[in-house]
Amino acid sequence: DRRIPGLTLDAVAWMHRHDVAVYAGDIGDGRPPVDPRVPGPLHRVALARLGMPLIDVADPAELAAVCAEEGRATFLFVAAPPRLGAASGVPVNPLAIF
Repeated sequence: DRRIPGLTLDAVAWMHRHDVAVYAGDIGDGRPPVDPRVPGPLHRVALARLGMPLIDVADPAELAAVCAEEGRATFLFVAAPPRLGAASGVPVNPLAIF
């Protein structure tokens, strides 16, 4: 039995209260669910209900290197989804535009 840690509905609510626009991280929904009453809060609530794009397994090392090279840490972030009608759960292409 392999347990996978995950975010809770409280964490999703915190992100919503703090106007988090996108989640990019290594921790997703726990298996088995952290709270069996609300399985999959990241996908079922943050993505489906709040419209928050989720970026799995983000690796910000290259972005950090470019920020250091440019001498700045501000940029336009775009989570560009493919143009598919009535689709969800599709990969996005995260872009940092300097």
